[in-house]
Amino acid sequence: MTTQTQPILSVEKLNKVYPNGTHALKGVSFDVKKGEFLVVIGLSGSGKSTLLRCINRLHEPTTGSILFEGKDITNIKGSPLRTLRSRIGMIFQHFNLIPRKTVLTNVLTGTLSRTGIVSSIFGIFPEEDKKKALSLIELVGLTGKENRRADNLSGGQQQRVAIARALMQDPSILLADEPVASLDPATSHSVMQYLKKVNEELGVTILCNLHFLSLVRQYATRVIALKDGKLIYEGSPSEIDENWFQTIYGEDAVEVTID
Repeated sequence: MTTQTQPILSVEKLNKVYPNGTHALKGVSFDVKKGEFLVVIGLSGSGKSTLLRCINRLHEPTTGSILFEGKDITNIKGSPLRTLRSRIGMIFQHFNLIPRKTVLTNVLTGTLSRTGIVSSIFGIFPEEDKKKALSLIELVGLTGKENRRADNLSGGQQQRVAIARALMQDPSILLADEPVASLDPATSHSVMQYLKKVNEELGVTILCNLHFLSLVRQYATRVIALKDGKLIYEGSPSEIDENWFQTIYGEDAVEVTID
């Protein structure tokens, strides 16, 4: 396989069994192409969050393999794992910002893997990092709010700070775990538009968990669906018709649209 066609991420027969016996992922296999915006859908408990956490190794896979940029990352630990996480950005549903710190400081904490905790505590960051942070704050539409405390921002603004923070790592892929689940419809579109901007303008590959198919159809280049830990659909968002919707979400499910 040539470098040009090699996937940025390959998940092969991935299984995750938790200590309580829950089999969260059951033989999941798929590839992610460099530069695509791939969305994972499925009911709560289908394995979406577990999948992302196995990819960035917050959770240890039980069996199977994960290849990132051509390297097997399934069992790496220590320094190689920290290096890996600098290449895989992550944003969460609940933002995980430092509430009493400014927007600028929160974004700069994205450099922790190379600046260290002590420098972060005392706010000692290189000027080059500060310039980069300001450019990313501009990218996510928050220019002028650099010195605002994070807890004085709206939910959508806080999630945009989290996106900028993740981009400080220079990731080649960004994992987004239900990034708009805590937001209202209008704000959800705003956050998704900035993720699309990151994907298209910076060339960062996006792997995103979402609930709402209306968002999936608007922003995803491709979609996979999980059900009870198994991958049951892979293809274009436009091909998810009523039959597929009921297969993925259940016969009694009703699609909710975010306008």
